[in-house]
Amino acid sequence: MNDMTSELMGKSIYDFLSPEQRSRIPVAKINKNTVFIPAMAQENIDLYYILEGKVEVLSQAYNGRSFLVDALGPGEFVGKFSQMRKQNFYCEIKTNTSCTLLKLTEIKNELLNNERFLLFFYCKTSSRIYEMYKISMARTLFTYEELLAYYLLDLANEAGFIGDKDTTICLKTNISERQYYYLMKKFRNGQMISHDKKGIYILDLAGLQAIAANVIKFMKNRI
Repeated sequence: MNDMTSELMGKSIYDFLSPEQRSRIPVAKINKNTVFIPAMAQENIDLYYILEGKVEVLSQAYNGRSFLVDALGPGEFVGKFSQMRKQNFYCEIKTNTSCTLLKLTEIKNELLNNERFLLFFYCKTSSRIYEMYKISMARTLFTYEELLAYYLLDLANEAGFIGDKDTTICLKTNISERQYYYLMKKFRNGQMISHDKKGIYILDLAGLQAIAANVIKFMKNRI
């Protein structure tokens, strides 16, 4: 990342808006678990900027199973970027928490015609596209067991506890529930994890790290 890109990534959207533009941008407050951008194509493509909260971008496989495409938080743009490029990946976007967002839909063309704003927009979105591509490659290169071990390590707090629901982990890993429960049973039988109503506890950190070693190297660009 060069100095210009680093500087842009550290800025807020407000650094690129005039007072007059700010007055024309509505603030949207959206409740948790609300789909606010549908999977179907939009005639007027929505564009938002997240101020508070977290959102998920979800798609659906041919067999009807949902999977997570991207997860976003404050300081990120969210919208149907594929449709902006004359495609539609049929992703729906929903809130994972209560959210506060700037709705840029009606002013997006004006903003994207500004060279400084356009550079800021592409810097913010291009790095995410790279990460999404890397995650997609990982799902092809590694086994479900390696991937699940990696995500359990990634989701755990410092004490080795994971509070995410099973369905949430399945979405993040793109592993079917059947395969997920089979692997979790295998990890429990190997005394690598324990599981109760509160969540998942990592018992054998080194064991999971050994299983996930190649995924960890790949995600850190070491292989």
